[in-house]
Amino acid sequence: MRRQVLQVTVTARQPLALGVSSEVSFFTDGHRFVPGSVLRGALAAAWIAEHGTPNGSGSTARFRALFDGQTRFGPLHPDGSTRIPLSVLSCKYPRDEVCAAAVVDRAFAPVVACPGCGQRMQASKGELGLPADAEPRRVVRTSIDPQTMRAKEGELYGHDALPAGTRLTGTVFGTDSWLAQPRTLRLGGRRSVGGAADYHATAAPAPAAPPTGGTLVVRLESPAVFVDVAGRPRLDPDPDLDLPNGVRLDGAWTRPMSWSGWHAASRLPKPADVCAMPGSTYRLVGEPATVDAFAQRLLDDGIGLRRAEGFGIAQIATGPWRPPSAGDHTPAQARPAGGAHRRLRVLLDLDLAARERAWLVGALRGLQVEQHRAQTTPGGSADVDAVLDALLAQPTAAGLTGRQREGIRTALADIDPATLRDLTTLAITAYGPDVAHDGEGRRQ
Repeated sequence: MRRQVLQVTVTARQPLALGVSSEVSFFTDGHRFVPGSVLRGALAAAWIAEHGTPNGSGSTARFRALFDGQTRFGPLHPDGSTRIPLSVLSCKYPRDEVCAAAVVDRAFAPVVACPGCGQRMQASKGELGLPADAEPRRVVRTSIDPQTMRAKEGELYGHDALPAGTRLTGTVFGTDSWLAQPRTLRLGGRRSVGGAADYHATAAPAPAAPPTGGTLVVRLESPAVFVDVAGRPRLDPDPDLDLPNGVRLDGAWTRPMSWSGWHAASRLPKPADVCAMPGSTYRLVGEPATVDAFAQRLLDDGIGLRRAEGFGIAQIATGPWRPPSAGDHTPAQARPAGGAHRRLRVLLDLDLAARERAWLVGALRGLQVEQHRAQTTPGGSADVDAVLDALLAQPTAAGLTGRQREGIRTALADIDPATLRDLTTLAITAYGPDVAHDGEGRRQ
């Protein structure tokens, strides 16, 4: 008899603050999904609220069976989201529709040049693309000075949060009558003003591994913690600890990330682990029967360490990755529309000279002015392309290459005023304070 799992649906009633770390000055970035460890912690908090703190009685055994036993808590992803595996290549600066549609999965094909233009392709960074209505929103807060009853100087903070109404789905690997009950959870941080979400779970058969034919391609859905026999971190499965005899690693496409957390019982931070990030891809080969058995074990039990905490969730790929719909060919990393951080990465990749960076900050401010004018004019709207044409015609921009011009246009495509404001702030921080004093980029 096949195992059972719980298909979980969570709907955010309030913004979900899933903080990562302070990346730029006052700002705390956030996960674009709910990690399995966060779901596990929220369910554990709900169990304690209903049954009391485990105190050595029978409740302790039940609690440990649920949250420290064989049950694994997978990540929850917003509906319509797509993570591009790290094995995927795409044309960095597509010249036409052929280039834009060119996507190669190295786990299945060794191609490294764009089929459209012949240029070398860029690797995915494992980013999770979200639909527009699920993009994180920036929330800003401050402290009030009790003497003046005004905002305190130097105490302005911001963080990302998934918006209220976001629907997320995932899997809990294991069944229990308590886990199957609908309830309200508190997910992430800032729980005094957010984090409320409706939780529903439905029992379903566990996924069955397809025949592998001796070649197995594995993609991580959650971070995975791998170590070697000496306990040192690594980014791929250890042949002695993670793989059965007769199965060997034939290819790995990974990126490292650091993952820590908070231990609620002790009220202490967890030590940071070096992990293979979600989207990491591995190709394994071996005798077909052995590989088939390992594939099923991988789906049932996960891989690596700390699996009870939501790490090591993986899926099996039966074919090369393709964009989710025929009408949307461009991978997310080549399509920066959305958050200011992704747009900033496009600009930073252009390798602009110091004078050009100062001009760019001025151009961003000029675009802000045009958008503000349009907002304050009845029936007005800012033509971003026309404004960019005027800005790119300025003398300082004359030295920009075609690649740099196209990159700037890509980074500013369909940008809204709030994202433009954030992008300008991030660019000034990234380029240094000197660029903030250049004024040429403003359109007259």
